[in-house]
Amino acid sequence: MGRLAAIGMDSLDVFVFSRAAGRRDGEVPVAALPRLAASVMRPDGAVRYECEGGVDGQGRPTLRLRLRGTLRLRCDRCGEEVAWQLDCERTFFFVHSEADLADIPVDDAPEEPLVGSAHFDLAALIEDEAILQLPISPRHPDCAAPFPVEREVADEEERPHPFAELARLRKDGGVR
Repeated sequence: MGRLAAIGMDSLDVFVFSRAAGRRDGEVPVAALPRLAASVMRPDGAVRYECEGGVDGQGRPTLRLRLRGTLRLRCDRCGEEVAWQLDCERTFFFVHSEADLADIPVDDAPEEPLVGSAHFDLAALIEDEAILQLPISPRHPDCAAPFPVEREVADEEERPHPFAELARLRKDGGVR
């Protein structure tokens, strides 16, 4: 039994799905997405998805993917759980081979090219996009550092500079 069947999803023929303007939505448990589950503090909840196929103005098969959900991350400041809202929408277009993908120039277009297939792993795309949306440093909006660092100007002035002794020796002729 494959990973998609284990979470109640079938593979997707993205070329047929796109040309038929197909629609699909549902939920994937975070725990069923192993790389995402390893990136969160608690792998409970689900990622809700909506996908819609289509054909763009250049005749390319496309897929619009929207993800939503609440992920339980660890705050980088206090170490406690922070509920982070996943809410993103991405559009992809499909090519038939790695060679076709390599021929596409890199640009700033909002659509991303992917190699499509008759057995496309939609769960893997959902997991990849959810991971890419994770913040680099999750924090509570009003979280203070657990150990505030206070700078005392007087302490810095009293601390000797590391090369001060060397400068004194050179001045006095002790080092050449």
